[in-house]
Amino acid sequence: MTRAGFETGFVSLSDRFYRVAFYLLEDREKALDAVQDLFLKLWKMRDMLDGVRNPEAFGIVMIRNLCLDQIRRESRTEPLRGDFLEEKGPEETAFDAREDLRKLHRALDALPEKQRNAFRERVLRDRSYEEIAAETGLTPLHVRVLVSGARKNLKKQLEYENN
Repeated sequence: MTRAGFETGFVSLSDRFYRVAFYLLEDREKALDAVQDLFLKLWKMRDMLDGVRNPEAFGIVMIRNLCLDQIRRESRTEPLRGDFLEEKGPEETAFDAREDLRKLHRALDALPEKQRNAFRERVLRDRSYEEIAAETGLTPLHVRVLVSGARKNLKKQLEYENN
């Protein structure tokens, strides 16, 4: 693919790619970085892009995957260090874990019903947005919005309880 073809086929869609990235990452700087990473990847594979029939769909799938990879990387928690377990006895650690679980259950129970159900299906039962949508009659996008809202509400509730 030539530079001109790349610019008309992909760079012209940068606003669309940014909107998708921002929707997923909910952060302006991270979304801009994701779009930049997308264009770097696309440019490196430009020789294979001549066969792409729909550059917009191709780019959206790539930006979505880049964003989901970033979300996964950020959501990984560090393993517990050995000294943390030595500071507290096993009984105290188990008690803290049970208390955290109680807080989570209270926060889940406080969610609106649709958010709570969508969150449980997606996160606790590891079902896809499409599966949940088919079962509930909602669109996958609506399910995604419900899960995102549930995460935000849980975060606020748990921060409130921890303070």
